[in-house]
Amino acid sequence: MNERRVELEVDGETIAGDILSATAAVNAPGVLFLHGAGQSHRQRQRILREELATLGLGSIAFDFSGHGESSANAPGSLQKRLRQAEQVLQHFDPGHHIHTVAGVSMSGEIAIRLACKDASGIGHVVLMVGAIYDRMAFALPFGPAFSAALRRPGSWRDAETLELIRSYRGGLTIIRALDDAVIPHEVADLLMDAAQSTRFRRLIDLPGVDHRLSEKIAQDAALRRRIATAISADELHKQDTREEK
Repeated sequence: MNERRVELEVDGETIAGDILSATAAVNAPGVLFLHGAGQSHRQRQRILREELATLGLGSIAFDFSGHGESSANAPGSLQKRLRQAEQVLQHFDPGHHIHTVAGVSMSGEIAIRLACKDASGIGHVVLMVGAIYDRMAFALPFGPAFSAALRRPGSWRDAETLELIRSYRGGLTIIRALDDAVIPHEVADLLMDAAQSTRFRRLIDLPGVDHRLSEKIAQDAALRRRIATAISADELHKQDTREEK
């Protein structure tokens, strides 16, 4: 296992991240991790990424602007986060080796939008207690107006991502915490119903787990292996298929 720290300038922000390799040499990562909101940062998924490395799958993760080691020169937004994720993918994965994007909490919205871009090359979306948002909130800077848009009851039912995912042809894995008091259970159901064109879709329900899924994964080795297997299964199968050809 090896690690390389990386930086990228995106629209006036310095975005910090790292590539964690499954081998002694830092090779092309297969998974892009997108962290959540609040006080979150890329290190929240570090132990899970190390588990993936033991399964032979490298990953890249970065701090959105305003989080972790990245700069905070201007207010963030969902739109700004998507732009940063797009630039990281374009800069560090020009050969389209990244097959899977894993979005945590707020980044569920970003993961879906990223994967549904025609040129993304993403074949597997993993949502970990993933959120979706009212389409009107997408371009709003984080702050009072953004919060007001989210407070409208059931605003997530008007998410543009529910339309985007209808034509997505990759795989979809949704990991839902059954004690989650932040993300309504219906979000996963709506996404599963909408994703009619996917190669596969699966819903993994976790009883006794709340919205702090990343913390639970770091503490529970069996759960960590289960989630890592769910994330990696499709990509490792593709690697095996490529090697057989």
